[in-house]
Amino acid sequence: MAILLKIAAIILVLLFLIRKKWDLGLVLFLDSVLTAVLFKLNIRDFARNVGGALISGETLSLIGIVVLVLYLGHFLQAGGNFRRMVDALKNLVHDPRLILAIPSAFIGLLPMMAGAMMGAPIVEEAAGRWKLTAAWKTFFNYWFRHIWEYSWPLYINLILAAAIIQVPIKRICFYQFPFTILAASAGLVILFKNVPYLPPEENSGRRFRDVGKVFWSIWPIFLTILLIFVLKLNMLVALGISSVLTQIFSRMSFKERWGIILQSVSLKIILLTAAVMVFKRILEVSGALDSIVRVFPPHGITAYILLFAAPFFVGLLTGVNQAFVAIAFPILLPIIGKGQPDMILLMFAYVSGFCGILLSPAHLCLALTADYFKAELKDVYRILIWPVSVVFSAAVLVIVIFRVLS
Repeated sequence: MAILLKIAAIILVLLFLIRKKWDLGLVLFLDSVLTAVLFKLNIRDFARNVGGALISGETLSLIGIVVLVLYLGHFLQAGGNFRRMVDALKNLVHDPRLILAIPSAFIGLLPMMAGAMMGAPIVEEAAGRWKLTAAWKTFFNYWFRHIWEYSWPLYINLILAAAIIQVPIKRICFYQFPFTILAASAGLVILFKNVPYLPPEENSGRRFRDVGKVFWSIWPIFLTILLIFVLKLNMLVALGISSVLTQIFSRMSFKERWGIILQSVSLKIILLTAAVMVFKRILEVSGALDSIVRVFPPHGITAYILLFAAPFFVGLLTGVNQAFVAIAFPILLPIIGKGQPDMILLMFAYVSGFCGILLSPAHLCLALTADYFKAELKDVYRILIWPVSVVFSAAVLVIVIFRVLS
């Protein structure tokens, strides 16, 4: 019971401080200190492990990846690449309803804070043909923006999960890609069911040229994925190559380029990433994770409850995409495993957490998109709850078939 109370205290302090709008990096470090105190890790060992976590190759590589992902997002946004992509798409799609989905989905290929706001003006313009309500516009922009977060390797959620679980990110993407397909399918079913078909507007007919415009507008993304999945390069190296090439081929002024670089080197994000790795290390060396095994054994109903509850409620309460991975996954390590994890359990925990994120009123994308369209959140939730339920039910079905009944 004492161990359970200690673990509960660690989680509750995290959630309380985050709800008070404290910086997540600071909260994670303070909770690392609390973990050390509760599990009687002496000051010398605490300091040594904090230092070791900060200078480890794993942490430094992770920070580099995060910074380069942010850089590519800012570069493409500043260069107007996304707008050119959407203009080209209007000449390519046969069903105009897809314009309500495709731009947000394409923009979702590159993670960025409150990225749904980039697609909102496009959805606003396209939705005018149907006179859609604010809630529907909010849903389409919000839902399709987030279909990739289950399996797209540039998302920090997945990068953190791979680092914490110590498994190649390609493996996580492979196991969770069906949920991207499911999320896209659920969104399209709702789109086609609730928005009537209208004939397409006249276009220039230069379809081959428009295909080229779509790919060229986001070529750094395609190049990065090619380097990772085809040439088998390390993710940090692949991102570095793409980032260097953007500088070589860019027509921006030196001042503009330097501004993008400075904007991308976010001290707040760097400290958050470092704090995640420190929290993970302290949970390991303090014996807290071993204690969880004694309270919640790796098998049985208690393990499944924790796999759902920890990531889901952290995601729901914080609305911070990285938080449910950074906070819950280190605690779930004894159940999921590390190095050679149970990928089905990992999938279930990740989907549970992300469903919490999608439903969180604190999620910046949801809050800003609803504000942009002047939508009532309760009206958005009436639409949103159905596709979220479909995705979560699929995760439950997978874990029942492949783990509970096997």
